Parts: sequence; C-alpha cells; structure tokens
Amino acid sequence: MTKILTVAADDEFAAACATALPEHGDIQLVSAASVEEAIEILERQTDIECVVSDHDLPNTNGIAFLEAVRARTPTLPFILFTTEGSEMVASRAISAGVTDYLIKERHKNQWEQLATLIRNAVRYYRDQSGIVNTEERAKTLLNAANDIIAVVRDGAVAYLNETGASYIHDAQDQTSTGSVSDFLVADDTTPIDDLLAAVQSGLETLDHRGGKLMTAEGTTVPVEITATRVTWTETPAVVLILRDVSEQEDQANELRLTNQVIDEAPIGITVADATQSNKPLIYANDKFHELTGYDEGDTLGQDFQFLQGENTNPGQIAEIRDAADAEESVAVELRNYRADGTEFWNRVTIAPITNDTGEVTHYVGFQEDVTERVEYEQMLRRFQRAVEAAGHAIYITDPDGVITYANPAFERITGYDSNEIVGQNPRVLKSGEMSTTYYDRLWATISRGHVWEEEIHDQKKSGELYYAHQTIAPLTRSNGDIEAYVAIQQDITDQKEDEFQLRQYERAIEGADELIAAIDHERRYLFANEAYRDFHDLGSESLSEMTLADAIGTETYETAEPNLERALDGEAVQYRMTRTRSHRSDRVFDIRYYPLTDDTGHVEGVVATMRDLTEQVEREQHLTSLDRMLRHNIQNELNLVLGHAQMIDDQAPDEIAELSTTIEESANRILEQANKEREIVELLSDPADPTHINLAEIVDAVVDQVLGEHPDAKISVEVPTDLQMLSIPEVQRAIEELVKNAVIHSDGRSPQVRITVTKHEATVEIQVADDGPGIPPSERRVIAGDSEIDDVTHSSGMGLWLVKRIVSRIDGDIQFRERDNRGSMVTLLLPFYDT
Repeated sequence: MTKILTVAADDEFAAACATALPEHGDIQLVSAASVEEAIEILERQTDIECVVSDHDLPNTNGIAFLEAVRARTPTLPFILFTTEGSEMVASRAISAGVTDYLIKERHKNQWEQLATLIRNAVRYYRDQSGIVNTEERAKTLLNAANDIIAVVRDGAVAYLNETGASYIHDAQDQTSTGSVSDFLVADDTTPIDDLLAAVQSGLETLDHRGGKLMTAEGTTVPVEITATRVTWTETPAVVLILRDVSEQEDQANELRLTNQVIDEAPIGITVADATQSNKPLIYANDKFHELTGYDEGDTLGQDFQFLQGENTNPGQIAEIRDAADAEESVAVELRNYRADGTEFWNRVTIAPITNDTGEVTHYVGFQEDVTERVEYEQMLRRFQRAVEAAGHAIYITDPDGVITYANPAFERITGYDSNEIVGQNPRVLKSGEMSTTYYDRLWATISRGHVWEEEIHDQKKSGELYYAHQTIAPLTRSNGDIEAYVAIQQDITDQKEDEFQLRQYERAIEGADELIAAIDHERRYLFANEAYRDFHDLGSESLSEMTLADAIGTETYETAEPNLERALDGEAVQYRMTRTRSHRSDRVFDIRYYPLTDDTGHVEGVVATMRDLTEQVEREQHLTSLDRMLRHNIQNELNLVLGHAQMIDDQAPDEIAELSTTIEESANRILEQANKEREIVELLSDPADPTHINLAEIVDAVVDQVLGEHPDAKISVEVPTDLQMLSIPEVQRAIEELVKNAVIHSDGRSPQVRITVTKHEATVEIQVADDGPGIPPSERRVIAGDSEIDDVTHSSGMGLWLVKRIVSRIDGDIQFRERDNRGSMVTLLLPFYDT
C-alpha cells in the first residue's frame, strides 16, 4: 500500500485523482486543498511516501510548496502536476528538486503515467531512505534553490543556503547565529521575530507575505516571505523562504504604468485570448467602455463580433476573421453599435501578440470612433456625385478666375470638354450680348465675398447662344481670403423661349375678339382678357378678388354652374347662352369650358371661351325664315303644277298625256330636293348634341327601312356587334342616304349593296359599295370640294350634300372610289370617341 498526498484547490481535479489513481495500483490518497493543510498533514502523517501537487494553489504556487517540502523532507518524492507548459516553470521546478513534472491532459493515458511515476519514485525513495544523510541531502537541495532559504530556530538563523549568503554576507559562510530581524522586515510592521515564533509554535504559517531584505551592500530588496514549521536536527524550527521579487515589482510597476497609459489612451484598446476558439476579450480599457457604452461585466468574455449589427458589412467581418485565422494584422472601418443601439463608424485594428516561442497567445485590438470623418467623407462623395450628376453646369475657378473644374453638365451645355476648358478663363463663354458694366458689377460683387445671382446670355463652343441663370459663390478660408469661386449655370433658353411665346399668347389673348377667362375651384378668377373685362365691366386690378357670380350676376351664374361642374370633373363642355346687359343689346355666345390641368392631370380650374354668335344667329334665323317661305311657295306651286299635270293626263289625247308624266316626275324630284334642303338647313342652324350610339343597331335599322321600301335589293352587312361611340344622331341619316342612293340609282333588277364598318385606333370607317352605274365625276368633285359650283359645274345630288354636311359637322370626311368591275364605293371616315 502506497500512501500519497494530493494537493489541489480544483475540486474536480482532486476528485479525478481520488477516482483514477486507485485504479492503477495499491494506492491510498490523502487530499489537501491548500499548502497550510498539506504541511499539517505532512507533520501528522509521517507515512506519506509521495506528494502530488497542482501548480495553481491558493495564495501561492506548486514551486513554493515544493521548496517548503524540500526543507522538511529533502528526499520525499514530489510530482508537480500542472496545466502550464512554460520552460521557466519546468526549470524552476527542477532547480527546487522536483521528482517529476507532468502536464495535465497532454497524454491520453495521463493517470496511468502518473501512477507509474508514483510507483517508480516511491520505490527509489524506499531504497535510498536509509542510505542518504537527511541533513546533508537537504543542504545540497536547498543550496541549489534560486530563492533564499534559511532554517530559523527561536529567531536565530541556524542555516542559510548559498543564495541567501550571496545577499546577506560578503563571504560564503552559510551558518549564522544572527537574528533574522537584523536583515528582514515584514511590510505590515509586525516584528518578524513574532511572526516566526508563531510559525515555530505551529500557530500559523506565512504565505507570500511582503517584506524588505537588507543586503550586505546596504540596499533594500523587496522579497516575498514564506515560512512553515519543520523539524531540524530533531527540534522544532522554521523554514524561511525569501523570494526576490524586485524584478516582479519592477514589472508590476511597469505594468501599472502601462495599464494607466492604456486606460487613459484616447482610443479603445482590448485584448483577446487567442488560445480559445471564440477568442474572448480578457481586457478592455476605459476608453473602450466610454466609446461603446458597455461596462466591464458586459465586455469581458465576449468575442470581437459583439459590436456588430444589422448594417455591419459582412465582407469586413470576413476580412477580420481571415486575418485572425492567418495570424496577421488587419485594419478596417465598419459600422458598429453601442450598447444603446446607436450606430457609429469604428476603425478597428487587430494585431497578434506572440510568446517567446512565436506562438500567438493574444490579439490586441484598437477601436477609434471615426464617425465624424467617415460621414464627412461620405458627404463629400455625395456632393461630388451630386455635382457630377447635376443637370446644371457647374465650374470652379481659382481666385484669379482660371477654371480648375467643370462637371459633365457643363460639357453638355457649352460643348467644351473638361480637359479643354480647364485652364481657361470663363470669358471664353462671352457672347457679346452682355455689357461691360454687367461684368464689372459681377467681379465687384464676388471679390468682396458676396454671392452673385443674375441671368446671363452666353455662347457655346459651336457659336450658338444660350440663356442661363448664373449663381457665383466665393469659397473663403478661415482667415477670410478667397480660395476659389463656384459658378452654377442653369440653362434657361427653353424657359426664355417659353416666356417669349407666353408673351405672344398673352398679346394674342388680350387682343382676341373672343371673351377668354379662367377660374379656380373656388370660382375665383385666374385671368380674363380685355374683351371679357370690357363686356362684363370689370377692372383688371380687382379681378383676382372677384368670383364668377360677382361678375356675371346670380341669375346667369345659376345657368352656368351645372356646366362648370362638368368641366371641373374633367369634361369639355359646349353650350349656347344669351347674355343680357343693361342699356345694351343682348348677345348670343357659343360658350366652351375646358378643364385646366396641372402636370399630373389634376384639374385646377376651368378655361372659358365665349364667341359672339349674335350676327350668325341672326343670319341663321333669316336663312331659316327664307327656307320656310321658299319651301312653302315651291310646294304650293309644284302642287298646282302636279294638279294640272294630272288633269292633262286625264283629259288630253294620249300623245299629249304622255308629256304630263315628265312634268310629274320633274315636279316630284324638285319636291324631294326641297325636303333634303330643309334637312340641311336644320342641321346647319340647329346642330344636335353628341350622344352615345351603337353602330350595329343603327346599320340594322337602316337596312330594315330600305328593304321595306325596296324588297328586291340585296344588302350585306359586316359590322362589329359591340362598336359603341360618341357622335351625333344624324350619322344614321347619312348612312341611310348612302344606302338609298345606291339602291335607287342602280340600273339592275336586284341592286347589290354591301355595308362594311371597320374600327381603327382613332377613326371608324363606314363603306357603302354598290353595283350601279357609279356617281358622275363632276358630282363627286363638287361634293368633295374639288370644284366650285357655277353655271357649268353643279351638283344635283342634294342627298350627298346632306351626307357631306353631317360628316363635316363632326369633323369627318367623305371619299369616293369607283370599283374595278362596276359600281362605286362611298367611304365615311368618322372620328372615334370612346363612350
């Protein structure tokens, strides 16, 4: 049975030892969680044959514990079991007399290997325990130690190793009866003799207590004091271990200074552990916390990505990750997010830190808030893109007026390429249209640091003149000196031409005989021309303050209001109305309302035109009266002629009676022409309003009527059944006249007529084709308007005149064409308005 002492503060490791080691041999374990507890066990249980100690112990480490054990039992096997693989730790352990050294978890069979080390060490210890002089062995081991080791009994030094002698004595005398208090002082001012007496009596131990050592040269060396009770030459004593920590103190001071510098640095600084897979942060300075808004608790343990957010560029994150994988430095600027969720631009620089062997152990990161600079640069880039994309010509000159930059719009407007205009003076654009005084005022204004804004008439490279609205602004330095001039030219040539045309329109409208005005939705005037103002007795100064009802009167307004509503709804409206004025004659007007729309098609008001039809109406009335009188007289006279012709037919001999037939036919033709003339007069004097018609229904009605009167006729029809359009009702009368004309004037026993209706994009084409003798050329030329009516050329076809007047009323047309074999084709082209 081998009894061993395991010393470990890690409960998990201690439990693993207690479980695994007995499985590999006849081993009994005694456990301790601290050095104090371990020393007490070693003093009480003298049968312990091996110590297995973790390197990481509370308030000390395994090497200091090893030195204390060596002072008590120089040959007792001591195995150091640690996670650290530093060569420095291994060297110090070997110097302190460690039996063996094993790194945790480096070997898959570490427990078996540890059990083998224990067995071999205990076997050797048992074989040598009776051979080696314990005290001499202890001195040999203690002399090899790097720390100052002394054996103290009752406050006096009984033994001092070689390291201690080098500090305290000039000679190499290792024995001394001097008092420890002669060269050692504890930092807490407690007398060192009292502390050592308490240790010697077993009341306490000293672990890593600070103190000062006075050397033979008279200097003071900071030391770390460790003391434990031992038996030396069979009497109680104290092993005093003094470790020179001056270098550590220097390092600590340097570290404190470094930490102070880092904490007070103007940029954020972090340190990440490179040995862990997620590379967690183990340090962040104050500026980092100020920059990000995260406190230390929220920062440590996070990986470098925790500042990322929705708008962080994944490509930049990949760049950082690739550099970390390659163990290289990297610097990027990316969007990060503070603890409160606000964005900021962060310039992140990450660099690897290596140990003595070249292995990357940490990454140091530097974070700098560059939001203001990045946003300024972005603003400059946006400004540059805006200038490059601007539709206005922009150029920059130096203080002497030499062009240093011109944007693409300048090239497009003036015709000068950027490379040929740079270095020139803006006078190359002078057209000669501007006076010398203009340029004198311009330079006087901008040279004083003021902005110039005027129109200019310049000349392009091609010699073509153009108008521009020009703004020139000086750019000044902080001291007020002018650094450059920026000029912006807006090409207003089209605007000037529009203004010229507008002035022409204004003069035309003002000088027009028609009454023209416009109102808005509130029925307030937008404008009214002179003829309108004169008719309504309106003054131009007060026009904008008046409503339509104020100007034309309430009674007239009530008649006009329904038509205005239709126009404001987007409909073009036409109607006639008689307007009365006091002390003047009434006037009849053709009134038309047109919706006034903006660029988006929204109706903003109504434009009204009023054409005086008084004289025309009077002429129409005279014409209608004359028509009624003539038709009445002609009908009476022709009826008398027909009556006498009938009497001749009834009473006269046969050869004379035959002449009455010719008289009757001629009289009937005159009556028919008179009836058609009445229709034409009525159409001209009282035109019908457009309405919704179905062409298929109209054509069917015409065919039914003609076949009822001429059952021998053959009429074919090709008409779309769903063809709806907006037109006047007289279209049906025009189609009826063409079909009847084709049937009546046919010289065949069974007249053939074909009606075809074709819908085009903007017109409707109605064709009536027959197999008759055709329409005489002279008749067609008169109806088509190609010949004037005189004594030689005239038209006897009043029906075709009626058709011509109907299609002309709706802005249509009539065309004639002879067919290749026999007959003719009449085509009506009517404008198509969707219903």
